[in-house]
Amino acid sequence: MSHTAQSLIKRIVLIFVIITGCTLLGCSLFDKRPSAHAQMETVNKQRVFFASYDNVWRAAHAVIKYPIAQENQDTGVIETEYIKGVDGWIPPGADKPPSSGIRYKLTFTFAKGTTEGRDSTRVTIDKRMEILRDFFSDPEKIESDGLEEKILFYRIERELVIQDALKKAH
Repeated sequence: MSHTAQSLIKRIVLIFVIITGCTLLGCSLFDKRPSAHAQMETVNKQRVFFASYDNVWRAAHAVIKYPIAQENQDTGVIETEYIKGVDGWIPPGADKPPSSGIRYKLTFTFAKGTTEGRDSTRVTIDKRMEILRDFFSDPEKIESDGLEEKILFYRIERELVIQDALKKAH
């Protein structure tokens, strides 16, 4: 057999081994899962509640467990102080606490309106995360996984349900 034929056979066998190994073991080259950045775009950071602006504002205050840096009900903004990653929300099933260099702040934005003749309030939660690598470098932005925002929307909804139940009970 000539040298080029042997080289061609070796390449074909190598490609076969790579494809077989990736198929059996799973290979990131052929992974069809969306990237973390693509998953972030599907995270919904807004939610519309069919309740009055004042009720949603009170419900949000009831679920925010962090120190508030500024708030203005007229402009519809609540902003928390920076929260250390170890002091903030830790997702269930986390193996270890987050890095001590991570910090974040939550900004709630409220907008009142009407939908189909009913009072409605749109709430937007912006979680701005950053990591401080060392004392001298600028903070690096990190994307949120969206879990804490979903939990906060759920808790606001539950507070509104409780408010409605208490209102009906009296």
